[in-house]
Amino acid sequence: MEANFWTDTHAHIHDDEHGRSVDEFINLAQEKNVKRIITIGINYNDSIKAVETAEQYDNIYAAVGMHPEYADKYIRERDYEPFLKLASNKKAVAVGETGLDFYYEENPDENRQNILFEGMADIAGILNKPLVIHSRNAAEKTIKILDKVLSKHSNLKGIFHCFDGNISVLDWIKDKNFYISYAGNVTFKSAENLRQALINTPVDRLLIETDSPYLAPVPVRGKKNMPANVSYTGEYVAEFLNLPYNILMEQLENNLQKLMKGVWQ
Repeated sequence: MEANFWTDTHAHIHDDEHGRSVDEFINLAQEKNVKRIITIGINYNDSIKAVETAEQYDNIYAAVGMHPEYADKYIRERDYEPFLKLASNKKAVAVGETGLDFYYEENPDENRQNILFEGMADIAGILNKPLVIHSRNAAEKTIKILDKVLSKHSNLKGIFHCFDGNISVLDWIKDKNFYISYAGNVTFKSAENLRQALINTPVDRLLIETDSPYLAPVPVRGKKNMPANVSYTGEYVAEFLNLPYNILMEQLENNLQKLMKGVWQ
C-alpha cells in the first residue's frame, strides 16, 4: 500500500497536560504531513477519554489500557471486564499502553505488574488487537509473560513502544508478529545504543512515534512534544537508513496495515 504521509503510532493528546487542544495538534500535524494519530490511554478513565476523542475525528484512533505504574490499582475481578468492553469499541485499535517497568523503586511490585500485564495481553489476544507494550528495565521478564500469553493466544501481536534498544527483544520479535517503535530519542546525540538497534531492526517490523508530550526529537528537543514532530523522527530514520522519505513512509504504512489487519474500521 502506497502512502505519502507519516503516522504517529503513540501519543497522548486527549488529555494534554499543557492545555493544548486536539484541534491544534491535528492542524499542526497536517502541516508536517502527519495524517494519522493513535492516542494512548494509561488507565481506565484516561482510556475512556482517548476513545471519546478518537470518536470525534476520522484520523485519530485510540488504545485503551493501564500503564504499569498503576498496577497496584488494578483488580482483575473488578477491572478486566470494563477494559474488555472498552477495548471492543471500533475506534479502539489497540490495548495499552501496558507492560512492566522496574526503573523506579517506588513502582508497584513485580507480582502486581505481572497480573496487570497478563490481563491486558489476554484482552488483546481475545479481541485480536495489537498490544502496546511499555517495557523499561524489564526486557526478559516482558518476553517471558508474552510467551506465556502466546501459548494461549497464538494470534497475539503488538508494538514495543519507545524501544530502548534491548537486543534480546530484537531477537525475539523476528519470528513473532511484533513490531518495534522508535521515538524522538533516537535522534539524540547520546543515543548510540538506539541507533545500533535501529540498524538491526528488520525494516518490515519498524514503526515510529512521538510519545507526546515527551521525548521531542532534534531539532525541537527540550520543547513539549506533539504529533507533528514525528515527521522529524521519520526524516531522521530515513536518512540514517539511507532511504528516501517516500520509501520509508510506504514501508511504515505497510507495517502498520499488517499489524492492524482486521482492526481498522
